[in-house]
Amino acid sequence: MKNYVLSIIALISVAYSCSNTNTTAIEQASEEATDFINGQFDYFTNNSLEEAKTIWSEDAVLIGTDAAEYFVGWNEIKIAVKGMLAIEDPIFKTRDLNIIMSDSGDMAAFTQILDLTFEMGEEPAEVKDIRNSGVIKKIGESWKIVQNHWSIGLEGQAVEYDMTE
Repeated sequence: MKNYVLSIIALISVAYSCSNTNTTAIEQASEEATDFINGQFDYFTNNSLEEAKTIWSEDAVLIGTDAAEYFVGWNEIKIAVKGMLAIEDPIFKTRDLNIIMSDSGDMAAFTQILDLTFEMGEEPAEVKDIRNSGVIKKIGESWKIVQNHWSIGLEGQAVEYDMTE
């Protein structure tokens, strides 16, 4: 009986240590994902196409605010990024970041709201309340964007429906 109790205690200890290790790994992955998401606009600020290439997976999907902005794969996304890099002095202010990590810790879905101030020519401009959502995945040792969607909310509903309970 004594051996049985000791075996149960050992089994519980091993199970707890494995669970704790997984929790620590998920916490670390969540921190890495948060850092990556917070830095996703650095290529804009640095005006660097090379830096942009490092954050997108080769088969990523980018959906922009314009109906024509649906890009699949880095080769298509690259063309859009080149156009976006014409924006001068971009400043991104983000808020309301929400991240949902996969159980394996190698993929995360995120949403956030951002405001973008910039210059086009010599004219200052601002776009507020851009909704940015996406999925990032750890590929090898690096996090990459595999899907990203930007949208700007409409006043009112695009399709009318009752929003009461």
